[in-house]
Amino acid sequence: MNLGLISLILLLAAIAIGFWRNCNVGILCVAFSMILGIAYGIDTKEILSGFSSSLFIQMVGITYLFAIINENGTLELMAKKMVGLVGTKKHLIPFVMYALGFLICAVGPGAIPSLAIVPVIAIPVAASAGVNPIMTAIIGDLGVMSGRMSPLTPESAVVRELMEAQGLEGNTIPIMIAMIMTALVVMVLVYIYYKGWKVDAVTVAAEEKLPGFTGKQRLSILGLVVLAVGALFFSWNVGLTGFTVGSVLLVLGCGNEKKAIAAIPWNVILMVLGVGILMNVISLSGGIDIMVSALEAIMGKRTACMIMAIAAGLMSFFSSGLGVVFPTLIPTATGLASGLGVSALELVAVIVIGGTVSGFTPISTTGALIMAGVSQQENAEDRFPQNRMFVELFAVSFIALAVLAVFALISVYGLFMK
Repeated sequence: MNLGLISLILLLAAIAIGFWRNCNVGILCVAFSMILGIAYGIDTKEILSGFSSSLFIQMVGITYLFAIINENGTLELMAKKMVGLVGTKKHLIPFVMYALGFLICAVGPGAIPSLAIVPVIAIPVAASAGVNPIMTAIIGDLGVMSGRMSPLTPESAVVRELMEAQGLEGNTIPIMIAMIMTALVVMVLVYIYYKGWKVDAVTVAAEEKLPGFTGKQRLSILGLVVLAVGALFFSWNVGLTGFTVGSVLLVLGCGNEKKAIAAIPWNVILMVLGVGILMNVISLSGGIDIMVSALEAIMGKRTACMIMAIAAGLMSFFSSGLGVVFPTLIPTATGLASGLGVSALELVAVIVIGGTVSGFTPISTTGALIMAGVSQQENAEDRFPQNRMFVELFAVSFIALAVLAVFALISVYGLFMK
């Protein structure tokens, strides 16, 4: 059988086995790559050429820095100070959480740690203020998703590399703008559904007086500024800068190296890089052309972006957007664009947005964290029954996917991809 077809089948098998057995898809992809190498006589150097050392440095470097800054309490205190800005206007808390989610994600760590950090802050703050904690956590995570394609994030590095491999300009800012627009529409719908303007009467304890930033936390904030300025204005490598700033902070006593290394999301990094190795085999063997031909058979010029958006969204229900959806679908964009006469950048945008905004299902990490956090609140079973919460989180995912599909069909995203 054709190697390209076999490699595609093994990619689908890796995704299915990973979901079924809760295994790391990337590690399975590395194993399948070795099996293909033995069976088809592929040189080991060709297989390992799919391992991106530059991407590894960027992902590890930036997550290492943010593990240090998160561990010393800088992010948590910054978040509390932002929430404290609303004063008595408690109905504004969800919007503050959106801005907070965007900021935490966009300045460097990306969505993976931020999607875990934001609900931990949002849910207890909302519950104590009489604001719906489910709504607040969803809106906060929509802010995280909006900042995912900031030039500083590891996810942006993945997408840039995939785009540049096809000869496209690796500029993710237009995609970020399109993501923000989608997230804002979904946020409005969520806010209306939960009647976010209504604040329950609660017995509020005395306002917590927040401490000022310590010297170590001020140095951490300065480190973030150096990272942002260096990457945005001097084209410094984000990963190398992350390692450098993180090293300086450790020397100055601002963090714990062991805890920082342990907090790096190694499972996600292995997933992204492992899938990249198998995708390289798929590319070398003509598997991408097979994927393009199969997608072309069900797409037309008008429906291409919508179908791709839905496919990316449905895939992200059961697999990682960063680790599976992006590296699987983005390489097809150029081929589809030339065959169907559509914009390759628009196809990349809907893949990234689809692989992101539909991630609220309870079977995803994001949805599971929201359910777990809300369930820990007082009288949660009476106020927020788990069965209802389960359905609502699935509904939010489908609403986000519907907004994406409509925007893709009427070519809204094309306005930003010039």
